[in-house]
Amino acid sequence: MGSVTIPSEDTITFKDFSEGNSVQVRTVVRDTQKEFEKGKTVTVVHLDHEAKGRIVSEPLVIEEKTEDGGQVLSLIVEKV
Repeated sequence: MGSVTIPSEDTITFKDFSEGNSVQVRTVVRDTQKEFEKGKTVTVVHLDHEAKGRIVSEPLVIEEKTEDGGQVLSLIVEKV
């Protein structure tokens, strides 16, 4: 199971997610994109909080290659 991190300064997004709203997050994928397909469960991390979420959209590639060889994906995630 993959994980996505909501930046520490983005408390509104995590609050929305915790209340059951779907949110858009970005994550860097280095090895396999299979963990981030529509319907997969991910761990959403914000500061010292964790919650399970499900990807409800097809991943959108924002950046094909980062400096460390990964891809930046945009995902829509809802709380499970």
